[in-house]
Amino acid sequence: MKQLLIKKGKPLKGEIYVSGSKNSALPILAATLLSNKNCYLRNIPNLVDIQSMLKLLESLGVSVSKKKSKIILNALKLNSYRADYNLVRKMRASILVLGPLLARFGKAK
Repeated sequence: MKQLLIKKGKPLKGEIYVSGSKNSALPILAATLLSNKNCYLRNIPNLVDIQSMLKLLESLGVSVSKKKSKIILNALKLNSYRADYNLVRKMRASILVLGPLLARFGKAK
């Protein structure tokens, strides 16, 4: 289909719910490593890759808590620049944590 042509009709009204995107959420989760304050995220899809990223962040020292539809992350007590291989090998997006770790520690592994 090259185009959709609508002629004469009633104006559209209503609301839709737009679900969160994994491909957007993963870099945002990794970026929370750069802050030492609470980061509140909503509309994060509950997918295996998201859960793996949260486990990876926790293994680095990030405090992760969930309240209803919010995820609260705090990297104040970030204590490691080494990402656990057993967690990293499960998803390609784990490479996203290298930049923030390098920024915080000056090294990353």
